[in-house]
Amino acid sequence: MSSMDLNAVEKAKIDCAEKLFNTISTANVKYHKVATYQDLIDKMNAV
Repeated sequence: MSSMDLNAVEKAKIDCAEKLFNTISTANVKYHKVATYQDLIDKMNAV
Protein backbone atom coordinates (compact mmCIF):
# COMPACT_ATOMS: atom_id res chain seq x y z
CA MET A 1 0.00 0.00 0.00
CA SER A 2 1.54 3.27 -1.05
CA SER A 3 -0.06 5.11 1.87
CA MET A 4 1.75 2.90 4.37
CA ASP A 5 5.08 4.68 4.81
CA LEU A 6 5.71 3.25 8.25
CA ASN A 7 8.17 4.44 10.84
CA ALA A 8 10.43 2.03 12.74
CA VAL A 9 8.07 1.66 15.71
CA GLU A 10 5.11 0.80 13.48
CA LYS A 11 7.21 -1.74 11.55
CA ALA A 12 8.33 -3.33 14.82
CA LYS A 13 4.71 -3.61 15.99
CA ILE A 14 3.71 -5.30 12.73
CA ASP A 15 6.67 -7.70 12.93
CA CYS A 16 5.74 -8.64 16.52
CA ALA A 17 2.09 -9.17 15.59
CA GLU A 18 3.10 -11.33 12.63
CA LYS A 19 5.26 -13.52 14.89
CA LEU A 20 2.45 -13.79 17.45
CA PHE A 21 -0.17 -14.79 14.89
CA ASN A 22 2.18 -17.31 13.27
CA THR A 23 2.76 -18.81 16.73
CA ILE A 24 -0.95 -19.14 17.53
CA SER A 25 -1.95 -20.39 14.08
CA THR A 26 -3.34 -23.92 14.08
CA ALA A 27 -4.43 -26.45 11.50
CA ASN A 28 -7.88 -24.79 11.51
CA VAL A 29 -6.85 -21.14 11.76
CA LYS A 30 -4.02 -19.65 9.71
CA TYR A 31 -2.63 -16.13 9.70
CA HIS A 32 -2.02 -14.58 6.28
CA LYS A 33 -0.57 -11.18 5.58
CA VAL A 34 -2.49 -9.33 2.86
CA ALA A 35 -2.00 -5.90 1.38
CA THR A 36 -5.04 -5.66 -0.88
CA TYR A 37 -8.60 -6.87 -1.02
CA GLN A 38 -7.61 -9.12 -3.94
CA ASP A 39 -4.90 -10.71 -1.78
CA LEU A 40 -7.59 -11.51 0.79
CA ILE A 41 -9.88 -13.04 -1.83
CA ASP A 42 -7.01 -15.12 -3.22
CA LYS A 43 -6.11 -16.45 0.25
CA MET A 44 -9.74 -17.30 1.01
CA ASN A 45 -10.16 -19.11 -2.32
CA ALA A 46 -7.04 -21.16 -1.60
CA VAL A 47 -8.60 -22.57 1.59
